[in-house]
Amino acid sequence: MKRLLLGLGLVSTLFGADQNIKFEVTPTFNYNYFEGNLDMKNRYAPGIRLGYHFDNFWLDQVELGFEYYSNVKYANTHETTDISRTYLNAIKGFDLNKRFYFYGLAGGGYENFSNAAYDNKSGGFGQYGAGIKFSLSDSLALRLETRDQINFNDANHNWVTTLGISFGFGGEKKQSVKNESKTRQIEENTQAETYVLDESGKQKVISLEGHFGFNKTNINPVFSQKIKKIAKILDENKNYNTILEGHTDNIGSKAYNKKLSQKRAQSVAKELEKYGVDKNRIKTIGYGEEHPRSSNATKEGRADNRRVEAKFILKQKQ
Repeated sequence: MKRLLLGLGLVSTLFGADQNIKFEVTPTFNYNYFEGNLDMKNRYAPGIRLGYHFDNFWLDQVELGFEYYSNVKYANTHETTDISRTYLNAIKGFDLNKRFYFYGLAGGGYENFSNAAYDNKSGGFGQYGAGIKFSLSDSLALRLETRDQINFNDANHNWVTTLGISFGFGGEKKQSVKNESKTRQIEENTQAETYVLDESGKQKVISLEGHFGFNKTNINPVFSQKIKKIAKILDENKNYNTILEGHTDNIGSKAYNKKLSQKRAQSVAKELEKYGVDKNRIKTIGYGEEHPRSSNATKEGRADNRRVEAKFILKQKQ
């Protein structure tokens, strides 16, 4: 067991626990419950899957899978067969919270019998199912799944339950925490935007802080006066645009918090549009947990970090 845990830790490190995931490899352990008329005894099998994650598409992921069932026994005989399955699934789901992701799947494939007997024969199949993924880190997750496989030959069913561990890799590596603030400062100083400064010479910032509920993106009524203030500044200064920066506490995976912070910034942007601000004057960025303002060690600090900050930039001359 110690060797297994050590191996999983090393693989997780190699695949990069601090990445935006594009590809995913999932070794699986599968249990097949054969429909009664197939005259076959239930069997377990190893498998492997390779998935690709989409960034801006209605599907979340596509996945190529393979399973191999050896020495599957035919009921009431001494005959056995090996069964290999190759399939492609489309996956769509939603986050239940920062660690749990629930998904549905649909797809199809081909299964091959080494010893086809009792009306069992090689051929294609379709399948559908559902599963849940529990994130251990940005690049490591446990998966539990069940699916119904329907053979094209005689519409026979196989119920397959799968337990797997997914390793993510292939995304752009994030910078270390030590270098993030320096890099961000360089980017802000060299990018085309010119930030508006306040009377003290610092960036002019209006913060909507401490009022986003845990794992929430909805606008609290407490925000209304500050959002009106942002809208008023933009109305009075036609040469200003605004950048809304979303932030979170450090609970949950970095990838999830990145999405959550972006949604928070977008929620504020929609409110500004209601006050008549042209959406072309608003830019949203999600930083997730990368730039805490207070310590995440306390409840109060985490609440303070769940915020959106509005900064103002001068429009570029055409």
